[in-house]
Amino acid sequence: MNKRIFLYDHDGHLFDKEKPKQYLVDTKVKKRLDELVMSVEKVHYGQAVPWEQVKKSFARMDYGTVIDMETGEKFEVQRRAGSRHADVQPLTREDTMIMKSIYQGKWSWKRRAILVEVDGLYYAASMHGMPHGAGAIRGNDFPGHFCIHFFGSSTHRRTEPDPSHSLMILKASGDLPSTISGALPEELIEYFLTAWHEHDEHTMRMTTDGFNLPSKLQEIVSIKKSEVMIPSDERGPFLVEVPVQLDTFTKNSGDQKERWKFTLRRSSPGERWRITAIEMKE
Repeated sequence: MNKRIFLYDHDGHLFDKEKPKQYLVDTKVKKRLDELVMSVEKVHYGQAVPWEQVKKSFARMDYGTVIDMETGEKFEVQRRAGSRHADVQPLTREDTMIMKSIYQGKWSWKRRAILVEVDGLYYAASMHGMPHGAGAIRGNDFPGHFCIHFFGSSTHRRTEPDPSHSLMILKASGDLPSTISGALPEELIEYFLTAWHEHDEHTMRMTTDGFNLPSKLQEIVSIKKSEVMIPSDERGPFLVEVPVQLDTFTKNSGDQKERWKFTLRRSSPGERWRITAIEMKE
């Protein structure tokens, strides 16, 4: 029996995986496909529960299971501290090894979309992979603790949620596609820049129409600050050009101040915006 594999994208388009072919589907078929996708997503994604609620069920000294959304790898942790987010530690040496393998063997501040399972409930969350501060679990070979953010969490230094952690929580909850589809031009640009800062190419590509990105982007290690500027008299219903002032860190030149211009288009007022071009200037 021959099997055919189809791809159904976030915009409701059906493709043949083996051939460059898109299929037109009627309303009834599309509705059924959407129902099937929703049933799968309920199992795959977690709940974006506010941190104020999560911290009651995931209290200090409680245990949880971290599941990485990209690799499916999982490891056990204990929450030891944290008021604005959870400060946790891997339970054992084996758990530490699994966590480090998720980060390709190198500790990193890079955010990742995760699920945290506590007493049978799966919470959408985000973690970084950098040991810091104090650690108190003997024999786990983890030099400190790391942070897990939930919906509404913030860092130690700020009261508002961290954009990168927020992006990963959207991924873990399954809400990222609908959020990007409904984003205004300036919001879409911020999602692009946050995804680039986290080297999350899949999310970044969700914001564009698939154009070839400028090669200079590959030189940028991180984006420290961005300010979107949209003059009100230059906004149009189908085309908009948005200047953005950025502070970046590049491989060869270190800190840089740059001004980029993003071009965004949509085919009708009911369609979503997409980034179609980026002009980069120092």
